[in-house]
Amino acid sequence: MTYLVAIFFVATTILLARIFFIKKEIKNITKQLNSYNSLKSSKKIDIKLFDKDIENLAENINEYISISNELQVNNMKSQEELKRTIANISHDLRTPLTSILGYIQMIKNKTLDENKKREYIEITEKRARYLQNLLNDFFDLSLLESSDYELNLEYINLNNILCDELAGFYEYFVSRDINPKIDIPNKDVMVIGDISATKRVLENLMINIAKHSNGYVYIGLSEEGLNTIVTIINESKNLTSKDVELMFDRFYTNDQSRNSKDRNTGLGLFIVRGLMDKMNGDIKCEIKNDLLHIQCIWSNKVL
Repeated sequence: MTYLVAIFFVATTILLARIFFIKKEIKNITKQLNSYNSLKSSKKIDIKLFDKDIENLAENINEYISISNELQVNNMKSQEELKRTIANISHDLRTPLTSILGYIQMIKNKTLDENKKREYIEITEKRARYLQNLLNDFFDLSLLESSDYELNLEYINLNNILCDELAGFYEYFVSRDINPKIDIPNKDVMVIGDISATKRVLENLMINIAKHSNGYVYIGLSEEGLNTIVTIINESKNLTSKDVELMFDRFYTNDQSRNSKDRNTGLGLFIVRGLMDKMNGDIKCEIKNDLLHIQCIWSNKVL
């Protein structure tokens, strides 16, 4: 009997000791969580008691802390990016608008001769079109970043759309002494895409050629297996491998384009990439021997 009492006493003592240490460890974890929640610490949970259940609890809490820390970092990056976006938009809109208002004031001057007036009207019209393009870019950006924005994916004739875009940019290319080599098959080329998005992609690529090409330009359309590829190659001696890595980032412009009269927002190629992603396509870019190669890849597999 005495032996059983002793065993019971020892067992009870061990159990109470374990409960004591478990409660102490829970208090320790609670204290660390309070410190984390009050932003006094961002450290993960440390435990002193070697217990499988306590260790699993700490591991799950630490996983949550890792996710929370990552979300906080991403949120800070998003806020900084939003600030830069607003600053860029404000600057890009203010510049042409100020110019337009200035030329309008000069046009209203009654002493201005007719030749100067026509010249200022043409300049004002160019600035207004530039402002319109900016607004279109910002509108496209807002759509791309909206989770509710969906494209109407269907079979479209990429050959026809590309030919139409090339015809529309003929005078634009001529005014910049650009004579592209065109390689397009004389047949219908059907791909899965959205008509408006595809036109916007090709339009932005043509604008990019006109603004940054220094000579040779190639525009081709080819089919490879289940993919259809629009390939654009243009001479661009001022681009570096770093520019190529960043050119599809939002608001990225190289130094040359920042200082040119055709300064752009850096949204054109960003929008191209976003729209290609929305159409389940792909885009590749590389530079070889001062030639920039851009490939936009559409799928022509069954819907």
